[in-house]
Formats: sequence, structure tokens, C-alpha cells
Amino acid sequence: MVDDAGLRTMRAALEADGYLLDVSEDGERLEARISAGPGACEDCLVPKPVLLAMLHQALGVPEQSIDLRYPGDPPHEIRTQPPRFRGDPGEA
Repeated sequence: MVDDAGLRTMRAALEADGYLLDVSEDGERLEARISAGPGACEDCLVPKPVLLAMLHQALGVPEQSIDLRYPGDPPHEIRTQPPRFRGDPGEA
């Protein structure tokens, strides 16, 4: 699913500014995790919409299929039950 040459290019570009790119595939979804090294340039990481467009072009994956996580983003929430709302039976 992922263009390997494009992935190497994206990794090299991010590493130049002190960031690492880890990519994993899960069916039709792609998780791209950016992590900051000790000397990462905080001002060099572009906004998520820009990096999503870059990943789409480099990796050949639709933007809507990419889950992008930046350093400091909260971990994915794992739900074992659906959320409850006010007015649901048993909710105050």
C-alpha cells in the first residue's frame, strides 16, 4: 500500500529537523507517528494538514486514510463500551 521510496524520502526530510516517522498499516488505514528527537527543531514541523498532503503525495495513500499523530498528541482512546449521554437509561 505504501510507496517505499516516498517513505524513505519523507523520513530523510523529517530526520533533517530531528524528527522520526514511524508508519504502520492496518487494513485500509495508515498510522503515521511523528516523534521528536532530543535536538528537534520545534518550529520546523509543519501543520498537520500540510504534512497530510505531503504524506499523501509521497506515499500514494489517500489523505482520509492517514491517521497522523504528532509529538504531544494524546494516545488513542480505547473504548470498551459506547459513550453514554444524558437521558440514556442509567445516566443522571
